This record gives sequence, C-alpha cells and structure tokens, in this order.
Amino acid sequence: MMWLRRIIWYGLVGLSGVIVNLGVLTLFHLVLPHFKTLDSLVAVEASIVPNYLLNARITFRNRITWKGFGQYNLVMALAEVIQVVIARYLNIAYAVDYRIAQVIAIPFGTGFGFLFSSIWVFRKREVRHESDLQRPSEPRPQSTEGHS
Repeated sequence: MMWLRRIIWYGLVGLSGVIVNLGVLTLFHLVLPHFKTLDSLVAVEASIVPNYLLNARITFRNRITWKGFGQYNLVMALAEVIQVVIARYLNIAYAVDYRIAQVIAIPFGTGFGFLFSSIWVFRKREVRHESDLQRPSEPRPQSTEGHS
C-alpha cells in the first residue's frame, strides 16, 4: 500500500510540476521562440525545485536536505535529458507541436524520476555514524556503603 500512496502523491506533485513546466515553456517560447531546446530545459528545471520540496515532505515523508536536493536534481537532470530528447525528436521527426511533444515526453521523465528517487534519493538509510547510534545506558555500579 505504501508504494501505491507514493505513486499517487508523486503523480499529484508531478501534475503541479507539469503546470509549472508548461507555463515556463510557453513564456520562454514567446520571449525566445528560436531556442526550442533551451526553453524545454529551462521549463523542466523550473519544475524541479518545488517538486523536490513537495516530494520530500509529502510523497516520501523525508527531511529536506541539501544532499537530497543535489541527488534529486541529478536524477531529474537525467530524467530531463530523456524528456527533452523525446520531445525534440517528436517535434523534429514528426512535426508534433512543441507543447504536445512536451506533454507526451513528460511521463517518460516522470517514470525514470520516480524509480530513481525511490531507490536512491529518498530511500531510508541505515545509521552509518557511531555518533548517530543511541548508546544504551551503562549500569551504575552499586554502592557498597552502608551494607555489610
């Protein structure tokens, strides 16, 4: 059941990312219409930050850390490459509108992102530092005073 909840929340967070992604893509395309690869890259990156924050807290119930953000950004960068390559291929090879191509490509990046976020970025880790271990309290030596 935990996987189902995570997939649902990841999808909902992803939908918010799609809105950010398409909004930035459209705006960037209006400003610089001849930079179709760059506008797609900027759009994906713009959705990564809020998606990390929401996924860390809601989907995976983890702390927000710089290390986690770095790992998530790396996973999403790879997902972004997958997404951009697919979108550009559809746009160039089949003359699919850039927005439609992006919508078609998003699930591929999303699937990759969920898989690697689950197994690397947000997985529960074992304690690795001795300072993180809770030491059991040592028994106190019994006093011999007053006893014969």
